[in-house]
Amino acid sequence: MDRERQIELDRSGEGLTKEEWDQGWHWCYEWDSMLVGPGMEEALSCSCSHHAIEAWKESPDGIRLREDLEKRLEQLDADWFNDQFRRTDGE
Repeated sequence: MDRERQIELDRSGEGLTKEEWDQGWHWCYEWDSMLVGPGMEEALSCSCSHHAIEAWKESPDGIRLREDLEKRLEQLDADWFNDQFRRTDGE
């Protein structure tokens, strides 16, 4: 699904096609009914048990995105810690 289609669905309120649903796109309760699908970071923490999302989480693309997200979060934690240390160090 491309960005234009996502915007169209958001504005129109129309339903997903069967093909979009089968690909894993859905209005996710975990994300306050946000449109979520494969390839999105939000899909990693989706607990809707959509069969296509669960399969995507275990795919090489899903695993790669999860690892990338974990690295970025670790870097944010390190940056925050370093910032806090500088503040208490008098800088």
